[in-house]
Amino acid sequence: MITKEKIIFLALLPVLIATLVIGIKTQETKKKSTGEFLKDIESVTEKAKAKKKAAGDSWDIDGLKKQETIEDYPLLAERDIFSRPVSEVKEEIKRDVVPLKEEPKRPLFVYKGRMTLGVRVIVIIEDQNTGKSFSVKEGDSAGEFVVVAIGDKEILLRKNSGEEIVIPTAKEEKKETKAEGAEDLDGKK
Repeated sequence: MITKEKIIFLALLPVLIATLVIGIKTQETKKKSTGEFLKDIESVTEKAKAKKKAAGDSWDIDGLKKQETIEDYPLLAERDIFSRPVSEVKEEIKRDVVPLKEEPKRPLFVYKGRMTLGVRVIVIIEDQNTGKSFSVKEGDSAGEFVVVAIGDKEILLRKNSGEEIVIPTAKEEKKETKAEGAEDLDGKK
């Protein structure tokens, strides 16, 4: 038994040695590539610093520190684009502006249509001043007004102050009159 163990040990010994050698070589390669990488970083940093210093050397710091005067810009002294010549400046008279109070327009409601849903009647009315339409039933509000009653011929609206508006629901028919001496298509007068 001991001989079998010795044979296995001797067979595995070269594998162990080979693994150690490969590991050591890999570490050396890794150290070498890391060193080259760090050198590349340092050289790039040095180049950037040199460029920055060269750019800083080319700046005219003394020229920037110098106080500028109007004589340095003769064309601007001839005509300033932001000012008007004195002859063009007129004295403005300031008057107190009094805002006018506009009286609120009285709503002008117009009947647009009716919907019947079972027993419930809903009408559509429009405020001609604002252009706003309302679909309302009795008890609903349309602006500052409340719908009091909806009839077949008119709709009654009431404001909280007691003001009432009646909106006719029947459209007015235009009466056409025949001009004297005009004939129908049938030839009748």
